[in-house]
Amino acid sequence: MLSTLAAIGTTLEWTRTALLGILGYGLLAGVGALALAFAYRASTVRQLPAGPAALAGLALPTGALAIEAVRHGRVIADSPLGHYTTGSYLLGMMVVGTAVAAVGHRLGDHLACGAYGITPIDARGPVADLVESAGLSATVPLPDSIDDAEGYPPVDEAVKRELESRELRFPGGLSISERRTRLDRRLEADYDVGYARAELGEDGSVTALALGDRRTGLSPTLGPDRVAVAVAGDRSAQASTGDPVTVWTADGDSSRLVATGILRSSAGSVTTLVVDADDADAFEPGSRYRLTIRPETPSGADGLCAAIRTADETVASITVEDGGSLEGEFAGWVPGTVLVIDRAGEVIPLPAENEPLAAGDTIYVFGTPGDLETFETLDVGGGSPGADDGVDAEMATRRPQSPGSAADRSSDR
Repeated sequence: MLSTLAAIGTTLEWTRTALLGILGYGLLAGVGALALAFAYRASTVRQLPAGPAALAGLALPTGALAIEAVRHGRVIADSPLGHYTTGSYLLGMMVVGTAVAAVGHRLGDHLACGAYGITPIDARGPVADLVESAGLSATVPLPDSIDDAEGYPPVDEAVKRELESRELRFPGGLSISERRTRLDRRLEADYDVGYARAELGEDGSVTALALGDRRTGLSPTLGPDRVAVAVAGDRSAQASTGDPVTVWTADGDSSRLVATGILRSSAGSVTTLVVDADDADAFEPGSRYRLTIRPETPSGADGLCAAIRTADETVASITVEDGGSLEGEFAGWVPGTVLVIDRAGEVIPLPAENEPLAAGDTIYVFGTPGDLETFETLDVGGGSPGADDGVDAEMATRRPQSPGSAADRSSDR
């Protein structure tokens, strides 16, 4: 009799401990799903799918139980890992954790919408059709063919296939320019492209779409006959990006000058320098060097490159050939902004608008891909530049515009 009562008491104690543990771990899963759903809605203005939220929520209690099993060889009371009671406990935790994570997912998404003023709209179903029929939203189909933006690396073909003929919903009542701006921003933010430019007709439909990928690395920002070199060594604590530096060998009394250059970046003892191409071979692999600041005024070239890489515009170098459509035209009439004219070795920075272009000039134009595309169909003075009349464009550097601010977030996402 006493043994029976003891067994019943042990069972009741184990049950109470198991229920409390299941409840605690379930709440932990719900908190994890709530936090992830809140952060995802706040950063992307879209709802996180329920599956990833549940998995992220369950990862917290399962991780804690795994640590407990490794440290103590059990997960509840004195039950062995291979006992059926442990299996029942883990199964109960998974069921309750999944249910609570689903509730946390909904609650986190709701809190994010309220905190950031986001109005969710279901993009499918009869409700969406009713909203569209009332003029509160509009469906914008994308074209069957997507072009590459001039001056940008081409995007992955998988991204193009995903976007071709895709239908997107936007709030109704937007003007053509507002719809174009929202479409461009949405494509850049949601599909991780560097540049998007849509052409819309008078009815608001997309007649043409051009996409460009992000351009990374230092190569697009290097001038002619300049290279980037990473060296190991000591540098001055006052040296920063854009400073002119002198590189010396670290041989003590026999130290000698290796090269001069511009400091671009540093990470620990490794420094990236921009030097003349002829000086690149002067560096020996495995050697250490000493860097000192040169007594010169740092230029604003790095600031200019940073500004260009964060803008929609890109830079193109165009050669004006004899008899071409650009010969004799004023710099101010060229689409975009002419930054520099290289005329037989003479550099003319920021030329006047009435500066005429001559055959053999190389002009560096700052403009959007739309501006640069006009060089392919430009018809000035009766000519049409192309492969036959001497307009040769070589694109340079750019970086994508950052997505819109929180004020731009709305139900079109």
